[in-house]
Amino acid sequence: MTSINSSISSLSNLTAKTGIGGLVSGMDIDELVENLTQRSREKIIKQQQNIQKLEWKQTAYRSVTTALKEFQSKYLDVLSSTNLRSTSFFNTLDISSSSEAITAASTANASEGSITIDYIERLATQQKITMADDAVASKTLTGTKTVTDFIAGLQAGESINFNLDGKVKLITFDSGFVSGVTADPSTFENRFQALIDDAFGIKSPADRIITVDVGGIGSPDESLLTLTAPGSRLTLYSVGESTTLDDLGFINGQSNKITLNTALKDLSLATKPEDGGNCSFKINGTDFTFSDTDTLTTVMQKINSSDAGVTLSYSSITDRFTMTADESGAGDNINISEISGNLMTALGLTESTGAKITDGVNAVLSVNGQQIIRSSNNLEIDGIKVTLNDTAEEAITITMKDDASSLMDPIKKFVEDYNSMVDLVNGLIKEAIERDYKPLSDAQKKEMTESEIKAWEEKAKSGVLRGDPILRSISDKLQSVVTGLSVNGFSLYSMGISSKGYTENGKIEIKNDAKLKEALETKSAEIRTLFTSKDGLGNALNDIITSAVKTSGEKGSRGSLVEAAGVDSTMSDQENNIYEQIKRINKSIVSLQDRLTNEESRLWNKFAAMEAALQQLNVQSSILTQFSGNSGY
Repeated sequence: MTSINSSISSLSNLTAKTGIGGLVSGMDIDELVENLTQRSREKIIKQQQNIQKLEWKQTAYRSVTTALKEFQSKYLDVLSSTNLRSTSFFNTLDISSSSEAITAASTANASEGSITIDYIERLATQQKITMADDAVASKTLTGTKTVTDFIAGLQAGESINFNLDGKVKLITFDSGFVSGVTADPSTFENRFQALIDDAFGIKSPADRIITVDVGGIGSPDESLLTLTAPGSRLTLYSVGESTTLDDLGFINGQSNKITLNTALKDLSLATKPEDGGNCSFKINGTDFTFSDTDTLTTVMQKINSSDAGVTLSYSSITDRFTMTADESGAGDNINISEISGNLMTALGLTESTGAKITDGVNAVLSVNGQQIIRSSNNLEIDGIKVTLNDTAEEAITITMKDDASSLMDPIKKFVEDYNSMVDLVNGLIKEAIERDYKPLSDAQKKEMTESEIKAWEEKAKSGVLRGDPILRSISDKLQSVVTGLSVNGFSLYSMGISSKGYTENGKIEIKNDAKLKEALETKSAEIRTLFTSKDGLGNALNDIITSAVKTSGEKGSRGSLVEAAGVDSTMSDQENNIYEQIKRINKSIVSLQDRLTNEESRLWNKFAAMEAALQQLNVQSSILTQFSGNSGY
């Protein structure tokens, strides 16, 4: 709560003082001025007390707002599990299945009974397009310079860092390696393989992840150095200022797997994108356009969040891209057409690349002797939502049993919380006013203990909202709804819930547990309609509370409590009637304080003139006394 002024000064000190009074007259000028201006001081104190009362009133209003909001959130909000406006809250069917091959849940249209699924022959699947089995997305990790040239310039101690799935090892060409490959270049492949195996602790070729391949060293068919690590990410890094990696024809940071957050123009794809990666294409009629500075991550996010109805994914294990239709079932659910560039081709997802297309199929099952074919694994049978998890040869039984008694405790809690809410509202309306207790000033508080201050202020606060028309309107509406509203002749009274009487401030009670239980078991449809229908109890209660606590919209269109007192951390905190009243009173206090200062100054000037006159008379008297004394000689 934004407080403008909550401190009541005693105003026991003068606000205007023009000198030291009473030196000649012997009078206490401070006390005289204070006494003569007492009425003005009382006016200021009264206004400060009015501010304190308004702040107490604002706090009380806001406590009601909080209580109403909490009740609304628990029993009337769409996100609440105990939302009385939702038909699902009154769905008391207990659903069980004889097999984990399905998952079953009831809807508002479900009823007691059983359903037999004779068999589940096939689940529905989604259409997929995947890169050809013999294709990979990434460019092979191959150098661009011959091993023969590399050996010719190799010096002992040169090194390369190998990062294998986050495990980093330093590969160093020692003097033994250098002398061996210099003497016989054809041993380079085996010697390099041994260095790598030793660094990663490989004892057997069967455990090897990284494989070195050169072949034909020194011959006209000499191959370039190639490093493979199927299923793993291998990245090469230079060591310091060393040029070893460059001498083999590799780039620092070069990897055998693409990096999705790399710009299209810099991707190391096996098939190089045309025009650096600038492209446009359609998927299921949805247009996409990307520039060479976009990353694959951006491409995938835009495709996957679009209306194309597909999901594009990449597996670094298989090093392949896959596009999967969001909808399951038979049919051509993925259609790709490139307009400019060849990104989809570079990703291996077009017919020209030999992409593998796996068609989706429909689910096939039999229910109560009737075969059913569906494009989805989610279907509804007689008000029961069924999800197919697996195929099943044996019959599956779904049993629906009503357990209305499960609503007993939630409804009892609803009555309890409703009573707490209206008890707060009506308690404030009927709270007694302690007229002998006024807000304390700072000076008064200094003379009291904390417990005395607390006890005093409890009485001073009492009755700040007594008979308040806003609260009375809310209370009357709530009472009218819970005791008088009926739908098709059915009401809370029909369930055994009625008013506790006039003296109980609008509270209700469950007078007959047996009647409530019977109604839950035999009148479940009527109860559901009473609470959930458009003109039912749930919506009526929600409308009443919203009209009181709504914080959205412009000032003047918010709830009655919010217009009166505002709500913390919203625009209404400083846009409410009480805040405006406090501002006006503060302006009045400033004016009264200025007037008091002028009044004190005027009185001080008069007393100062009196002191000056008395001083002059004393001087004259002293002179006369002196003359009189001299005449005797």
